[in-house]
Amino acid sequence: MTPLETRIAELERGDRLEEAAALAEEHGRVADAMRLWERACNFGRAAAAALAAGDPRAAFDLAARARDEQLEAQATDALRGDPEAAAAAARTASAKGQHLAAARLWSALGDGHAAALEFEAGGAWLSAGRAFDAAGDPKNAARCFDGLLRAEPNHHAARVALGDLLTRHGRLHPAVKTLQAVPAHAPERVDALRILRRCFDALALREAVSDVERELDELGAPERSASIPPPPPTPRAEPEQVLFGRYRVTREVARTATARVLEAVCRISHDRVAVKIFSANSLRDSGRDALRRFEREAVALSQLRHPSILPLYAFLPEGPAVVLPWMAGGSLADLIARGPLSPARAVEITLAVLSALDQAHRRGILHRDVKPGNVLFDEAGAAHLADFGTAHISDSAATVTAGILGTLAYMAPEQRAGAPANIQSDVYGAGALLWHALTGAPPDAGLPPLSRELGEEHLRVARALIGEQGARPADAQAAQAQLRSMPWPREVPEPRADVAVAAVVTSQDHPRLESLGGPLYRDVVLGRALLVLGSDPGLLERVLCFARADDPSLAAVLAHRPESSTLWVEDVPAAPCAPLTDDEYHELRRALDALHRAGGVHGRVDRKHVARQGDRMLLRFPLEPLHHELARDYADLERLRSALTAPVHQGNH
Repeated sequence: MTPLETRIAELERGDRLEEAAALAEEHGRVADAMRLWERACNFGRAAAAALAAGDPRAAFDLAARARDEQLEAQATDALRGDPEAAAAAARTASAKGQHLAAARLWSALGDGHAAALEFEAGGAWLSAGRAFDAAGDPKNAARCFDGLLRAEPNHHAARVALGDLLTRHGRLHPAVKTLQAVPAHAPERVDALRILRRCFDALALREAVSDVERELDELGAPERSASIPPPPPTPRAEPEQVLFGRYRVTREVARTATARVLEAVCRISHDRVAVKIFSANSLRDSGRDALRRFEREAVALSQLRHPSILPLYAFLPEGPAVVLPWMAGGSLADLIARGPLSPARAVEITLAVLSALDQAHRRGILHRDVKPGNVLFDEAGAAHLADFGTAHISDSAATVTAGILGTLAYMAPEQRAGAPANIQSDVYGAGALLWHALTGAPPDAGLPPLSRELGEEHLRVARALIGEQGARPADAQAAQAQLRSMPWPREVPEPRADVAVAAVVTSQDHPRLESLGGPLYRDVVLGRALLVLGSDPGLLERVLCFARADDPSLAAVLAHRPESSTLWVEDVPAAPCAPLTDDEYHELRRALDALHRAGGVHGRVDRKHVARQGDRMLLRFPLEPLHHELARDYADLERLRSALTAPVHQGNH
């Protein structure tokens, strides 16, 4: 080892990574410099070193992580000579959630459709619409512009883009209606007027043309050419999005009818945060109720300080929005989906939840929606109770029943019956998530524990938390004492081989159904296969997301029959598949996009859940999803792009 190598190694061992990287760079050891800069999390310097080392693919990845578009552009130029490596770099960026970087690379490679999909996945709906438009896909372009306007009605650039698109495709009347909604004070008014001028001219509305020309003159922007429509705008990346002057958005994590959750970085503290923005389209009826719940969460969190309660960093009334710490460990629902927990770990998590509830109850606050999805983990694996949006702060003037709020599978019997929530109702919720962790399903599923090490005394204590109200521990503190009264097994049990989630259906119930085994049936009238499932709350919500997405490449929801508590979902048998073509990949990608916008996650994008139906691809409905992560759906699809080669057994969900 040379003296230089020895010195670099010493600096690295002493965790003086930047000094080591600079020394390696100074002496032309660019590969070492790249590795050391990356270890020091200085991704920009690492990208520059990768370029110097002649590794543009690594340079692109590092530049994307640094969000340095200048270095990213240099790496893109270097990748142009190797389209295969460039495409691989774009797919890698997408799998890592760096959708805008992937979109810019696809644009540089001339694949406008792939760029559009990445812009959309990255939340850059305006750029996505423009890219779809430039790629000759007006339907998806209009969908993006329209979706952006529904989320942000005052996004006038999207309104102008939609009006221009409608005009160029001869839909003049809706174009006029769209463009006239751009207000006179908006900077986009001039562009809107120029397109309106073309619409009115084509409709032979001479007086309207004169009015538009007069307004353009007053604005100092006379019409330049009425007869030749401008070419479609070329896709370009939107500028960095900074919310409330402080939070730089990394990505959108979730979107519901009432709120958006964004991962962001605080530009002052450099902390990763979650920004939850109220986004109901109307304050009438349910929108107003949702706003009250949103504000109630901020009030509740502002009163609570506890290591197991997700703290409130800030409430921003101009959003309105709440800023919370980013929980990198996911939720308890994600953890359970990955496989069984040891009983000791399940109890440890439940104790943290009960401790949080005890603190809230002492402040007069009920949570009312304790469930696995509302228990989040930080990077160290510590559990935090989140989502106090349904919390009820004690007030003699307010009596809120649980008929509307809460999640049924984890809701206490008295809440389901419409009685007001109480302290013991929250205790039931904690017990229900413990039971789910011990058995792999909520209490109503009636499944036995996974661990054979649990004795009758263990089960007696666990059942007490989900018993009738009079038999439950009086409060969270009493529940903690019962759980701590004995040691719990630490060995992780084997997963259950087969979880029965299908409803029991007989030919007498539905004469048109012929059983094919398990949840699989054949509709003898239509000659098609379908899954008949029991409509428990969690399954029902996943099925409804498929129904709301309404995409031809997603399994169709055929019926919800409340009288028999069953759901009927289309099933197309999986079959041996060749590698996905680009068209098939984009078809499945659009299906995932639609499902995510509908508030769902597929959770099991693998070869067992992909089928061919005629000339199109189909994502089958997964009975047991492995995860609840949007980004992982896309990463799994990337793997399928070249991995669909092995035979698949029919009916495996």
